[in-house]
Amino acid sequence: MPHAWKTSAELYWCPSCNVPLIAPKCGLCGDRAVRAHGSPPKDFRPAFSYDLKILKETVEREFGVKACRVIVPSDVVLLNKIPYVDQANEVIVDGWVMGNLYYNPEKGIWRFRPSYEGAVRLAIEEAAPYVEVKRGKVRLWDVLSKDDFKGDVPSSDGKYVVLTDSRRMAIGVAVSLGDGRIKVVKVWEPQRPHIKEGKPTWDKVIEANRPHMEAEEKRAIAFIVNAAKSPNVFVSFSGGKDSLATLLLTLKALGDKPMLFNDTGIEAPATVEHVWNIANRFGLELVLANAGDAFWRSLSTYGPPARDYRWCCKVCKLVPIARAVKERFQGEVYTILGQRKYESFARLKAPAIEKSRWIPNLVSLSPIRNWSALHVWLYLMIERVECNPLYKDGFDRIGCWLCPACELAEFNRVKEVYPELWAKWEGEVLAWCEKRGLPQEWFRLGLWRWRRLPGDAKKFASRMGLSVNEIKEKLASLREVEVTLSIRPCENIYEAHGSIKKPLDLKKLVMILQCTGGKIAFNEKMGLATLRFEEGFASISADCTFSIRAEDAESLKRTLELFVKSLLRAKHCNLCGSCRNWCPTNSIVIGRDIEILDSCKGCRTCINACPVATYMYKSSVAIEGDFEGEA
Repeated sequence: MPHAWKTSAELYWCPSCNVPLIAPKCGLCGDRAVRAHGSPPKDFRPAFSYDLKILKETVEREFGVKACRVIVPSDVVLLNKIPYVDQANEVIVDGWVMGNLYYNPEKGIWRFRPSYEGAVRLAIEEAAPYVEVKRGKVRLWDVLSKDDFKGDVPSSDGKYVVLTDSRRMAIGVAVSLGDGRIKVVKVWEPQRPHIKEGKPTWDKVIEANRPHMEAEEKRAIAFIVNAAKSPNVFVSFSGGKDSLATLLLTLKALGDKPMLFNDTGIEAPATVEHVWNIANRFGLELVLANAGDAFWRSLSTYGPPARDYRWCCKVCKLVPIARAVKERFQGEVYTILGQRKYESFARLKAPAIEKSRWIPNLVSLSPIRNWSALHVWLYLMIERVECNPLYKDGFDRIGCWLCPACELAEFNRVKEVYPELWAKWEGEVLAWCEKRGLPQEWFRLGLWRWRRLPGDAKKFASRMGLSVNEIKEKLASLREVEVTLSIRPCENIYEAHGSIKKPLDLKKLVMILQCTGGKIAFNEKMGLATLRFEEGFASISADCTFSIRAEDAESLKRTLELFVKSLLRAKHCNLCGSCRNWCPTNSIVIGRDIEILDSCKGCRTCINACPVATYMYKSSVAIEGDFEGEA
C-alpha cells in the first residue's frame, strides 16, 4: 500500500452556495467557507460524463435507482483518488465523502461502498439495505447474526448493508455473508446527514472561484516572468490538462513560445491530434521529439517496463527530448512544466525551479506546482479552452496508454477505446512471456507492472491462484550477469568472478570499454580482453567469463559496476542515442551500430546516461556476497 500523504491541498466548500472553493471565502456570496472533507492530498477533480455514468450504474446496481438519486443529486461531483490495490476514488458531494467508487480486479467490476455521509443519507431515505443494531458498540470485523440486529439483509454474498442505531443514525457498513449474517467492514460514531439546500451547477462553481483563480493566475505569471532567465524558453506539452494550463499561463507571461511535444510511440491517437489542434489554434511552433519505434525495439531487451523498472521513461521520453532540445536550442534553455506536487511523492519533493539531471543545459520551471487538480480544471473552464477529449471519455491521466503506473481499470478502458493498440501490446508481451516460461496470467492480471511484487500484489496473485514464488524464480532467471565476490581483507584479497550470458562480441566490447578511460588490451587469437585503470583490473574471455581485482572493497565495487555496465552496453545497445546526447566531445556516432571515435576522453558521462547500463544493472545483475568481507 502506498505511503500516507502528510500534506493536503487547501480546499473548501461554501455552505450557502453549496459549491467547492479553492479559497476560504466564496466569490459569489462572500460567506466564509468550511473545509471540504476528503483524504489527503485532496487532489479533487470533477467527475466527467463517463465518470458519472460509471458511478450511477454502479450505485444503481448495488442499491437501486433511488440510491442513485441520493448519492448523485447533481452534476457537481468531485472525485479524490485514494490508495487501493487498483483504481479507487472518494466521491465528494456537498463537501462530504459519500463513499468510495472502486474497481474490484478479482471480479472485474466497479463497486461502491458508502461512507458515513452516504450511509446515513441512504438509511434515512430507505434507499439501501439497512439494519438497526440491537447491541451496543460494534467493532470492525465483528460478525453479526440475526439476533444482533433488526431488519432484513441481502441474500447475495458481498452486498453492502448500512448499520444504524435506534435513531437511524448510520454507525457503519457491513457486508452480507449470504447466510443471514453480516460482517462489519466500517465503523464510526453516529452520524447525522449534512444535506445542503442549494443545488450547485458548474457555472456557479466557476463564478464562486473566479476571483481566486485570477489571483492564482497573477502569481503563476509573475513566477514565469521572474524565473525564465534566458530567451530560450519552451513549454513541455504532453497533451494533458496540466501542460495545457501551463501553456496558457506562459502565453500571457512571455508571449508566443514554442511548445515541445514528445511522441513516445505509445501515445493515444486522440492525444496526438489534440496536440496539433492546440498548436494550430494558438499559431505556435511545435517542436516534435519523436521516439519512433524505440519502445517496441527495446521491449525484447528490457522486457515489459514496471513501476520499479521504468526504462521506458528514459528511452522513450528523456532521450528524444534531449535530442530535440539539443537540435533546436543553444546554450541554457528553460522549459515550463505542468508539474504539480499533489500528483506523486516524487513531485511533492521536486522544487519549482530545478536543473535537469537527464537533459544537458535544461532548467525546469513549475509555475503550477502548488495547484490542485481542481485549480487546473477551474482555470481551463474559465479560459474556455477544450482539453484532451480522453478525460471526458474515462481516462484519469494522459500519457503512454500502457504505462505501468496505470491500474487494471484504466487498461480495460484502453481495450475498449483502442482495441487494436491493446492487441498489439498483449501479443508482444505474451510472446515474451512464453519464451521465458512466465504464465500468461502474469500479464493478464497486471503483475508485469512490478519486478518485485509489493504486498498487495502478492496477495492478489495468490487469491487468483498464481504461485508468487514461481513468478519470482522465473524473473530471477532473466538475469544477464552472475557475480560471486571473494573479499577477505585479512588476506588482502578483493576479487569478483562472474559471467554474462552468451553471446558477447568482444570486439564491440573493446570499443565500448574506451569510454571507461582505462588501458585496454585485446588478444583476438586468444579471445581475451583486459582493462586496467586506477580502480582495478578486469579481464574477460571468449567464453563470457570474467574476473576483477582491486586494492580495496570500494575500488572493487566501482570497478565491478563500471565493467559490468560496459558488458551490458556492448551486448544490449539499442541505439537510443542517450550517450550521444550527453557526450561532451561528440565522440559517439549512431548509425546501423554504435561507434566510439578516438576523440573519446574516457569521461564516463555516456555510461551514466545509458539506459541499458542504468536499468539492466539494477534488474539483471545478481551479486552473491557483499562488499564488506569478513567481520
